[in-house]
Amino acid sequence: MNVDRLFRNLLNKLVNAQIDLAAYLQLRRAKGYMSVSDNDHLRENLFELCGELRHHAATLSPSLTPVQNEALHTAGETLASAAVCLMTGHHDCPSFIAVNPDVLQRCLDTLSDNIQAMNKSAPRAHA
Repeated sequence: MNVDRLFRNLLNKLVNAQIDLAAYLQLRRAKGYMSVSDNDHLRENLFELCGELRHHAATLSPSLTPVQNEALHTAGETLASAAVCLMTGHHDCPSFIAVNPDVLQRCLDTLSDNIQAMNKSAPRAHA
């Protein structure tokens, strides 16, 4: 897979993670809690994507601009922070979890900003 395709693939996965995190956060705010299975599923997906970003960082780094490198690095950190936040919140009920929505919102905002930065500086595909 060439570097541009790899970058686009990871960027698309980041967008999907952003959508999943936004949906989770919206439901969390509406209900006040989430099921442990929903929480664990999102957490595992975020950790998996974070690992994939780390795995491909060495391949991508030389081909990216400093802005893209920084945005990709920060997006990975944000995914890890959101996943760690999802590890908290187990209180009295073993079936439900109440994570801090403010922390998740900050993670979502940072992820959105970094995706936007990568999109602005990404090379456009020619038809």
